[in-house]
Amino acid sequence: MEVQSLDNREGVVDSVVEERLLSRMRKRTEELAQRSEQRRNQQVNRNTELETADAFLTSFHEMKVKLDQDILKSDDLDTGDKDAMIEYFNKMVRDHSLIQQYINESSMFLASFQMKRSQEILAELEAEIQRKMEVLQPKKRFGFGTKASKPKPKAKDSVPSKSDTTDSATRIEMKYSALDELIAKRFFGFKDKSNETLVMAAEEISNRQLNLQNLSHCNVQVLGNPDTIQAAALDNCTILIGPTSRSAFIKNCTSCRFVLACQQVRIHDTRDTQFYIHVTGAAIIESCGNVGFAPYNLEYPLLQEHYNYSGLDIDTNNWDKVDDFKWITKNEKSPNMYLIEEKERKDNWLSGAV
Repeated sequence: MEVQSLDNREGVVDSVVEERLLSRMRKRTEELAQRSEQRRNQQVNRNTELETADAFLTSFHEMKVKLDQDILKSDDLDTGDKDAMIEYFNKMVRDHSLIQQYINESSMFLASFQMKRSQEILAELEAEIQRKMEVLQPKKRFGFGTKASKPKPKAKDSVPSKSDTTDSATRIEMKYSALDELIAKRFFGFKDKSNETLVMAAEEISNRQLNLQNLSHCNVQVLGNPDTIQAAALDNCTILIGPTSRSAFIKNCTSCRFVLACQQVRIHDTRDTQFYIHVTGAAIIESCGNVGFAPYNLEYPLLQEHYNYSGLDIDTNNWDKVDDFKWITKNEKSPNMYLIEEKERKDNWLSGAV
C-alpha cells in the first residue's frame, strides 16, 4: 500500500510538472506569435510609409514638370489679349497653391530632407512665376520716347478732351492693372505687420489657404473655416483660428501662442511657443525647442457650425500625442516639448477683443 501510495504521489507530481511545462510552452508560443505579428505589422507600416513616400515623389515630380512647362509656354502668350494672359497666370498660381497643399498633406510621412527639398523646389517655381509676370508687365512710364515737337498753338476757347489728357503709356498701364492685382492676390492673409490686431471675417477665409508671414507683436483672429494654414516668421504673436479643414504648417516662430484645430500640424524651427490644438491626425515638431501643447479651447458663437464645415471629428483630439522627428529615443520624453499644466492654461482668448 505504501509503495502504491508513493507511486500515486509520483504520478500526481509528474502530472503537475507536465501541466506547468505545457503552460509555459503555450505561453512561449503565444509570445512568439505576438512578436511575429508585431514584426509583420511593423514591416507593413514601414512598407506603407515607403510606398506612400514614393507615391508622393512621383506625383510631386509630375506636378512640377507640368508647372515648368506652363511657365515656359507663357513666353508665347499674346500680350495684347489681356484677359487670356491674366487667366493663364491665374491658373499657374492655382496650380502652385495645389502643390503647396499637397506637400502640407503629405508632410506627416515625408523625411526631413524630402520636406525641405520639396519646399525649396516650390520656392523656385514661385520665383519663376513672379519673374514671368514682371517680364510681361510694361514698364511704368509716362509719355513717349521720341523727341517732343514744337507744340501747335491752341485756340483760346478749346478744352482738352479726356482722350487728349491720357497718353498711350497711361492707357497701357491701366490695361495691365489687373495683372498687378493678380500678383498682389497671390498672397492671401497677413504679412509684414507689427503691433496690430488683424481680423479676417469667416466669409473671407472660407475654404481658402490662410497665410501669415513676418508678423511681430500682433493679435490675429480668423474665426472661420480655412482650408489650410501657412505661418512663417512670427514673433510674439497670438494666433486664433477656427476649425481648419486640412493641415497647418508652421515654421520659424518665436514666443507665440497658436490656437487652432486641423487634421494635422507640422511645426519646424520654432521656439518658446505654445500650441492649443485640436488635431485629429498627427502632430509633428522638428528642430524646435521649448514648445508647449494643450487642448484647443477657443470659443465663439459660430464654432460648432465651422466644425461642421471643416469635417473634423470633434471627439478625436491627439493634442498630447506629438512626435519629435529630432528625438530618436522613443522610450524617453523629448526635452524639446512639454504639456501645459491645466492650471497654467489660458482661456477666454477673445475676452476684451474688439
